[in-house]
Amino acid sequence: MTEDSASDKTPLGLKQTVVGKTKQVAGALTGNESLAREGSLEQEQARQARKADTLSRMAEAESEEAVEQLGAVREAGQHEREALQYRTEAAESQAEREARVRKQAAELECQEIVVREQLEAARETTTAEQQARSDEKAQVKKVAAADEDHLGAPRDAERTSHEVEVERREVEVLDRTLTDDPDR
Repeated sequence: MTEDSASDKTPLGLKQTVVGKTKQVAGALTGNESLAREGSLEQEQARQARKADTLSRMAEAESEEAVEQLGAVREAGQHEREALQYRTEAAESQAEREARVRKQAAELECQEIVVREQLEAARETTTAEQQARSDEKAQVKKVAAADEDHLGAPRDAERTSHEVEVERREVEVLDRTLTDDPDR
C-alpha cells in the first residue's frame, strides 16, 4: 500500500465514522431504528476499515523488515561463502606448499644420496690409487734391487774371476816351486 492511498483512506474512514455516528444519533433522536442501525453499521465498517488499514500497514512494515532481514541474511551468506572460499583457497595453497616442500625435501635427499655415493666412490678411487702407488713403489724397489743384483753380478763375477786368477797364480807358483825344487 502506498502513502497516497493510505492518506486517502484515512479521511474516508474518518468521514465514514462521522457519517455513521450522525446517522445513529439522528435515528435515535427521531426514533428511526433503521437509521440508527445503519449509522452503527457504518461506524463498524469504518472501524473495520481502520483496523484493516492498520493491519495492512503493519503487514507492509513487516514485509519491508523481512525484505531487509532477507537482504542481511543474503549478505551474511555471501560473506560466509567468501570466507569459506578464502579458507578453501588457503587450505589448497597450504597443501600445495606442503607438497612442494615434500618434493624439494625428496629431491634434496636424492641429491644427498648421489653426493654420498660420489664421495664414497672418490674415497675408493683414492684408496685404490694409493694402493696402486704403494704397489708400484714396492715393484720399483724390487726392480731396483734386481737391477742392483744384476749390475753387481758382473762385478762379483769379475771379483771371483780375479780371485780365481790370483789362486791359480799361487798354485802355479807353488807348482813351479815344487817342480823346480827337487828335494821336495
